[in-house]
Amino acid sequence: MKSLFAVLIFWGCSIASAQGKYRFGQQNPADQNASNYSIKVHISATHLRSCTWVSEYGRCYDALYVDAVLNGKKLELVGVVDKKTPPMLIAPDDYVASPTIKPHDGGGPVFYQGYFVLLPNKTAWPCSVTGFSE
Repeated sequence: MKSLFAVLIFWGCSIASAQGKYRFGQQNPADQNASNYSIKVHISATHLRSCTWVSEYGRCYDALYVDAVLNGKKLELVGVVDKKTPPMLIAPDDYVASPTIKPHDGGGPVFYQGYFVLLPNKTAWPCSVTGFSE
């Protein structure tokens, strides 16, 4: 029961952080211009995990986790995979990103800070920070 509560809190926070720039259900930001994506991201690994989030209606959502270096910091990023965002594995490579809302005053990414990662096909993958490493 505690783990379900934690998952629901995590899911709610990730939606709340993304509300600043795009509407829920809208998978890509309006701005697809690569020059506006100023943050460098190197993705080194991807992991697709089944039934990571459970909605209030009991629907299970898959999630794509990536190990990334974002502005020199090793992070874990996660994004929901549903029928609007078909399952994909992002190939390890260099990408550019943009924050969904203005980053916190702490200077660097913090938990649940949202980003759009611009993919080679000019779509933006919405994700958020869920972990740090050395």
